[in-house]
Amino acid sequence: MSSPQYLPPQHPVQYQPAPGEPFGSGPGSAPKPSRTAGAIGVIVAVALVVVVVAGAVAYPMVTRVSGEPTAAAPANARSAPLKVEGVPSVATGYGLRVAPPSAHDIDNRVVVTVFEDLQCPACKQFEIMFGDALTTLRANPDVIVEYRMISFLDGASTNRYSSRATNASACVAEATATGGDWSTWLRYHAMLYDQQPAEGGAGHDDAKLASLALDAGSTDVQGCITANTYADWVSAGTRDALTDVQATPTVQINGHAVDLTAPSDLLSAVEQAIR
Repeated sequence: MSSPQYLPPQHPVQYQPAPGEPFGSGPGSAPKPSRTAGAIGVIVAVALVVVVVAGAVAYPMVTRVSGEPTAAAPANARSAPLKVEGVPSVATGYGLRVAPPSAHDIDNRVVVTVFEDLQCPACKQFEIMFGDALTTLRANPDVIVEYRMISFLDGASTNRYSSRATNASACVAEATATGGDWSTWLRYHAMLYDQQPAEGGAGHDDAKLASLALDAGSTDVQGCITANTYADWVSAGTRDALTDVQATPTVQINGHAVDLTAPSDLLSAVEQAIR
């Protein structure tokens, strides 16, 4: 493996919370804000943990991104990455927003933003633990669930799997969700975690990523995946996220942070924000 060339700013020490302790209670987590009428947020401050199921043991690991990102985040990144080449038309800025049709004004919905890395074991555990809660939120007409897939774990594989998988995710979204139906992309998202490659070796190659997309119901994405069509968007989105996200997975509700212990905490926090 080549020496890493780029170190993301202030990358956290990884950890797994002790049983009964909330996500966000360990190193690098933000203090719990008061629940006011303003924006409420959640941070699941866990990044790249290796979990031993028997006893839920974890050990810390330092992770670097191998290779300089191909594009810097533009000044207007929060609204839309206009200066980045190859932006999916279904993206909102650097996010993929999944929401049901609603009579509610889009600006008045609660936005639940999930920052994940497809190579991150803790993100896989988060999806297992909080997946049903996210499904409930995606069906709520008052809520937008935004997925921010970032790629700061390229150094955890020998073939930049994190970036390539994130690009493949964008390819599937662009191929299947332009009409507002995110079901195929959600299946692909789940499959990428279900078949997440082990760290330290080669992640899935492009042919495997395309094969999984086909299994999820997305055809004709091989060219997009092989060409790494959204590489600039992925790189710029990662840089943008790492300016204020300290770990993955991170969940924000309208942009602010609070500890989570269970899926019910997430649902309650969103309900509070809706009020």
